[in-house]
Amino acid sequence: MTGDIAFATTTLYTECLPLQQRLIERLFPGSEKILVDGSDISRWPASMFGWIERAKESGAKWTIHLDEDCFVTDREAIEEAIAKMDSEGVDILGCPDGYYAARPCNPIAINPFFMICRTDSLRRLEHDFSKMSHVLEMKMGTYRWKNSEGISFKHSYKDTFFYPHEKNDSFSFADGKEPYYPLFWHALDIGLKLAYLYPHFDRNLLTTNPMLSQGGREMALHMWESRNMSSDKPFYGKTAKERFSEISRYLKEKGIE
Repeated sequence: MTGDIAFATTTLYTECLPLQQRLIERLFPGSEKILVDGSDISRWPASMFGWIERAKESGAKWTIHLDEDCFVTDREAIEEAIAKMDSEGVDILGCPDGYYAARPCNPIAINPFFMICRTDSLRRLEHDFSKMSHVLEMKMGTYRWKNSEGISFKHSYKDTFFYPHEKNDSFSFADGKEPYYPLFWHALDIGLKLAYLYPHFDRNLLTTNPMLSQGGREMALHMWESRNMSSDKPFYGKTAKERFSEISRYLKEKGIE
C-alpha cells in the first residue's frame, strides 16, 4: 500500500521534523512526502492549506496529513483504518476537535494533526483555501476566525453527526475556534463523509494517540505545540523540548525509531 499513500506536512522546521520523516520512511519506505513551508508567519494561516493543492497533484489514492510533531508508529493500524474508510465510503478520517482535554472545541471538525483523506475527495473541494483570507475577530472578549468566502458552521450538521467513541471531556458547537474549520464545513456542504478516530491520551508521554477504536492500536503519537520548541511554555507541566526528548527515548526503547 506504500505507493498508494502520500504524507503531507506543513512545517516550521523544528527538531521534530527529521524524526517524523524518518519514521514515515521506515514504516512506509518510498512513499511520497509533501512538505510545505509554514515558517513565514505573515502567510499563516493560509499557508496551512498549501498541502491540499499539492496533494491534488499526487498519484496516491490516499493522503495522510500530519503535523510535524506527529510520529507514525504502526503501519498495520493505519492500513486497517484506510481499509475501513474504503469499505464505508469515508472521505476524511481523524480525531475530533472536541471531547478530550487538549481540544474541548467543536467535535464535528477534525483536528488535522493526523488526518487520512481520499485524494480524489480533496480534488472535489471547490475552494483553494490557501488563497482565501482568514481574519481573527474579537468581540466581547471572545475571538472567532472568519474567512473571505463566508463559509461557516451550520447547526444542521448536528443532524447527521455521529461520534462512535466515549466522550472524555467538554465540547462546544461554536464556530471559529480555529481557521481550519471552514475546510470541514465545506467538505460537509459538498457531501463528503467525515468519520472519527478515538483520541487516546497517554498520560506518561503527554501525547494524543489516534486509534480506530478505544483500546485499539495506536497509529501515531502526537506531541502538541512543537511551535514552542524554543520556549519554556509548559504543556501539562512539561516543555516541548522535555516532551520531545521523552518521546524520542520511548520510540528507541520500543524499537520503532
